[in-house]
Amino acid sequence: MARKNTPAQPLLNARVENPFIHVPFQPGDLSSIEGGGGGGGKELVEVNAAYRQALSRTLAGASSALSREQMLHPQALTHLVLKLREKGIAKTHRPILVAEEAKLQPAGHGQIDEMLVGASANSLDVFDRVILHRDTKKIRSQLSVIESIEPWDRQRRNPEGSHRLLENGRAVLRLFQYQQGSFNAFNYETLVRILKSLSLPFVQIDQGRGLPVFGIRDLDKIQDDALEQILDFPGIRTIYAEKLFLPVTTVQMPMSGAVATQAQPTPQPVTLPTVAVFDSGVSSDAKLIEHFVKSRDPYVLPPDTNYEHGTAVASLVAGGAFFNDKHAWIPTTPAYVHDVCALEVSGSYMSDLELRLQSAVKKRPDVKVWNISIGGDACDDSHFSDIAMALDQLSDKYQVLFVVAAGNYNDLPRREWQKFSTLADRISSPGESVRALTVGSISHIDAAGALSAIGHPAPYSRCGPGPVFTPKPDITHVGGGVHAPWNAGSASLKVLWPDNQLRLGFGTSYAAPLASCMAAHAWQAVAGRPSLNPSPSLVKALMIHAAQLSSPDYDSYHRRYLGAGRPEDVLKALYDSDDSFTLVFQANLVPGNMRWRKTPYPIPDVLIEDGKFRGEVIITAAYAPPLDPNSGSEYVRANVELSFGAITGDTIQGMVPMDSDEGQSGYEIAQISAGGKWSPVKVHRAKFPNGTAVLQWGLQAKARLRAYEPELTEALPVNIIVTLRSLDRDPKVRAAGLKALSQCNWVHTPLPVRVPIRV
Repeated sequence: MARKNTPAQPLLNARVENPFIHVPFQPGDLSSIEGGGGGGGKELVEVNAAYRQALSRTLAGASSALSREQMLHPQALTHLVLKLREKGIAKTHRPILVAEEAKLQPAGHGQIDEMLVGASANSLDVFDRVILHRDTKKIRSQLSVIESIEPWDRQRRNPEGSHRLLENGRAVLRLFQYQQGSFNAFNYETLVRILKSLSLPFVQIDQGRGLPVFGIRDLDKIQDDALEQILDFPGIRTIYAEKLFLPVTTVQMPMSGAVATQAQPTPQPVTLPTVAVFDSGVSSDAKLIEHFVKSRDPYVLPPDTNYEHGTAVASLVAGGAFFNDKHAWIPTTPAYVHDVCALEVSGSYMSDLELRLQSAVKKRPDVKVWNISIGGDACDDSHFSDIAMALDQLSDKYQVLFVVAAGNYNDLPRREWQKFSTLADRISSPGESVRALTVGSISHIDAAGALSAIGHPAPYSRCGPGPVFTPKPDITHVGGGVHAPWNAGSASLKVLWPDNQLRLGFGTSYAAPLASCMAAHAWQAVAGRPSLNPSPSLVKALMIHAAQLSSPDYDSYHRRYLGAGRPEDVLKALYDSDDSFTLVFQANLVPGNMRWRKTPYPIPDVLIEDGKFRGEVIITAAYAPPLDPNSGSEYVRANVELSFGAITGDTIQGMVPMDSDEGQSGYEIAQISAGGKWSPVKVHRAKFPNGTAVLQWGLQAKARLRAYEPELTEALPVNIIVTLRSLDRDPKVRAAGLKALSQCNWVHTPLPVRVPIRV
């Protein structure tokens, strides 16, 4: 139909009369597809005699470097790094058959271009014969992928050096692990025997998959030659000095200009959701929020904590808007607090935090949103930290959502927004957790002397991406502005101190609890329907989608700092404005040659002009793929490919790309770095101001597993949120969308069960 010319409409708000519509999975949505995709089979370089001999020489060099540890532990496997060419990183190219013929054990990945294998003395010889003499087409093509062969030696296991371990006194150790259980048992039993022989105390931290991680204590009490017994064992994948994690506060906050009065946030007569604040504890003297602290679980007591950071964070959960003059950007969705005092003011070791967090979540799995405003070192380029992986495991086991601060960059020089940055300001661990909702910080007030303008990333807020180009942070929220030279002031946030007084401060620690409150309200709003159990990935998708709806379409550089943007209101995570039409799908995917498809997609007729769709399409998808802590850069074990576009016969032409178009084709590394391949969150967005002619629209998803990943025993649930929005705020879009949906005959129900509580 023709679109009528109407005057510009005022900005429309989400209305509780317009709930998002949930479309549940139907078995008929799945169908088979032809072909397996991918390349493979071609020689990337010519595999001639000279090439084979050169590759054999690199194997001989690696074998020589590993000979001493092989002599010390003849029953253990030593480990090789197969360096892969950039063109050969994809699953369809890598040398899997070569490894099988050489009797090598798959042992995960190092960097993105490094395939790790375990080798016995015999398999090293067999591998050399395969390199020099095997001449089938497939073997040649796979040999052409291997650029060189390197040893996983002492330097790889312990890049910091033994002196750093002895100096720190505590270490974290992860073993190699394989598909064959007897090798895993040998590694585990050998390490335990070595540690006991040295009388070293240690703790074992269970993983969701495979062997435990070891936290080793009292290394500073042994001699250097005793440490050699540990470091020479080839079954060790990594050993490093155990990290300290701190409350993520940029400055001490007792600043003048903000004093508490007798006024305090008032508990509501209705039931609020609860946010667990895993931090340095909430002071019992903080009377202004005492009615909001419903339960406590202490692991640390004074003098090891002063309650400052935990009280400040909890005050934003209980009354962020109240304490900050109900600023329009601060959500009016308070929550109760479950106070978990688990962080020493001087910092806590990783293994202690992991064990405390395991205990705390096990006690209260009914609390579904956990705020983690702590930070360690900047994340790695290729590997996820042990504490980030611990959050992922606990999220899966207890179905809870961790909301994590992106961390603070406090070093000189200060970051200036819009200038290309080369600073070492990547997000800090555990912010790279793939299950977590990671929150960066923006400024919410323009003020004299402030170092950042309203809406800009705060100069301390760390940026993405996470390891292996995983998009992080997911969203941003208000964390308080900074005043020159590096002080709190009128652009900062007011938070409560243990002495029951308000102070001014800033940090991503303060952005996270505001987002936690919104997530807790969103979770509570969709809970209670027998046919739909809210999950961490659903609530995470709703929060990210709400941020998209409230924010511009950022380019890839801006997303490194702003994520999907700032979710303006929890209502936008659950309800449409009149100019929008949103469907929330659950797609249960079977990896392989199966696809999930919904077509014909219901398009509001008011968005059709002269046979062309004219509007904006905003899509967010989130899912919980299998994870393997032993796989290095290939930690995430499944990828979902999402398409929204024109259906022609059996094919779909995707017309709504991800935020980085350049990642949609080309080599694997380009798809990972620019297109977010293997990221468990997909963000797609496109505008069609001139219209596009499509006879039949459709939404499609399919999944693929990594090499060596076992077939799934259950389908992979994926939450997909699609909003169609008018470019000129036509208030008839929502009604027209419902009409189109009724003609599709799809099963559907309103998503929210109850309206979030706002005060």
